Amino acid sequence: MASNQNETLSPLQYMFIIVQTQIGVGILSLPYTIYESGAKTDAWISMLCVGVVLQVVIILFWFLSNWFPKTSFYDVLSQVYGKYVGRVLTIGYVIYFIFVCSLALILFNYIIEIWAFPRTPNWAFNLMMLILAYYLVIEKLKVIGRFHTLVSFLLVTIILLTFPAYPHLDIRYIMPIGDSGLVNIFKGTKEAILSVLGFELILFLMPFVKGTKREKFVSASLANIIVTVIYTYLTFICLLFFSPEEIKLVPEPVLYLLKAFTFPIIERVDIVFLAIWIISVVTTLISYVYIASIGLTCFFSMRHHKKAVPFIIVPSFFIALIPRNSISIANWSDTITNVGLFFVLGIPFLTALYIVIFKRNRVKTDVEKTS
Repeated sequence: MASNQNETLSPLQYMFIIVQTQIGVGILSLPYTIYESGAKTDAWISMLCVGVVLQVVIILFWFLSNWFPKTSFYDVLSQVYGKYVGRVLTIGYVIYFIFVCSLALILFNYIIEIWAFPRTPNWAFNLMMLILAYYLVIEKLKVIGRFHTLVSFLLVTIILLTFPAYPHLDIRYIMPIGDSGLVNIFKGTKEAILSVLGFELILFLMPFVKGTKREKFVSASLANIIVTVIYTYLTFICLLFFSPEEIKLVPEPVLYLLKAFTFPIIERVDIVFLAIWIISVVTTLISYVYIASIGLTCFFSMRHHKKAVPFIIVPSFFIALIPRNSISIANWSDTITNVGLFFVLGIPFLTALYIVIFKRNRVKTDVEKTS
């Protein structure tokens, strides 16, 4: 079924939905994650490489969207692979997105418990976050786009809060540049890609964006640039602030950096940052719950995604309660993010390859008939 919500997002709203989805839970620990992967003091180079890799992925997504300009990617799967395989892949995506929502809640609870509310039960925060997400997810995509655009100004605040660290930065901590070697830099790139998942929404939302093909491509590319710049900046600042020996001991280096400073009227800058970060987590949840509900709507041929939302939120709530310690959380995180590579990169690549090699002429004819 072709999307009935076509042309409901402006290119600007499209861009900020992607940005807000990618900048979520991982922003706090990304410098540490890339450093520990082997990239060490070249972690900022790994982050720049991520931007290049994601731009190639955006070109791939844009290619697929050009073949099916007015069709949801869930429906594309059925058109390319057939009804039954397409439905299996659709429900696979829905299950994957449910687990991504659960992982976001798990990591959110882990940080909040350590830094702010150690005695508040996890289920309370899960319930609060999912109620907030539900309130917006049941609305039209246009409303979701407006909310993501509205809260995006807070990203500037994240950068401003790091300014007090400037007098304490030491460029010698990242010298010599490139000392980790290309292999380790590429290892860091892989870890960084897993930490900035969310760019797959480019593929799912592109048919819903009004504007020319070029405008859609530029919006997606600008989103990639914004995310890459913010993450590279935070990684770079953390590497210059913490010595190579120190950064090994701080799993959330962004928060530890902010905790080191106070303002005349703000004693705990890290708590202010957490308040902003919570909004980013909510926007990530909103995006994934919405995309999962759209998949369920396509699978069961529902008229509106609103009815599918509870079937995404309820399992996400209970799954997020399963991991109980840091080891199990780490295992869940590694498993879900690695499986994500198959859904985020593997299936789109195979779909594009399948169209080019086997079904190019027939798919083109079908698209022309339906457009």
